[in-house]
Amino acid sequence: MEGVQPLDENVGNVRPRFLRNKLLLVASIIQGLGLLLCLTYICLHFYAQVPSQYPPIQSIRVQFTKCENENGFIITSPDADGTMKVQNNSIIITCDGFYLISLKGYFSQELSLRLLYRKGREPLFSLNMVKIVDSVTVAYLRFKDKVYLNMTTQNASCEDIQVNGGELILIHQNPGGFCVY
Repeated sequence: MEGVQPLDENVGNVRPRFLRNKLLLVASIIQGLGLLLCLTYICLHFYAQVPSQYPPIQSIRVQFTKCENENGFIITSPDADGTMKVQNNSIIITCDGFYLISLKGYFSQELSLRLLYRKGREPLFSLNMVKIVDSVTVAYLRFKDKVYLNMTTQNASCEDIQVNGGELILIHQNPGGFCVY
């Protein structure tokens, strides 16, 4: 056993080599995490600059609070930022597609209410002799359609009817189709 070193000398030589390998491993892990962090930052930076593929979703929320004899319910949009517009007491449709339509309101007297979108077509809603409206539907609307309310009563003028919480909401459900802005 002349060529073999005693056990105490072997332990002394291995320890510095083990510490050196451990430090190299820790340094490599830290460098890898730093590289991963840099790549994540670069990817997020480029991803944030990619423009969206679709235009903003067409939507509008309008209120109807009063009624005038010649115009029916007056539709007003409290949101100036809406992607759809009110024109001549009608909501103008600029994109073909399916729309989620919600109509709500509480009236002081019974009335018949119709939500129309095109002359000569069946109404989206036709409700007879109601004081409360809370309806939701989905309808296919096309470019140049105009959504508007029509109201009739049996024994009261339009000005006599009070509306509480009158609201009409349209939300386009499938963006990316035919649109004219």
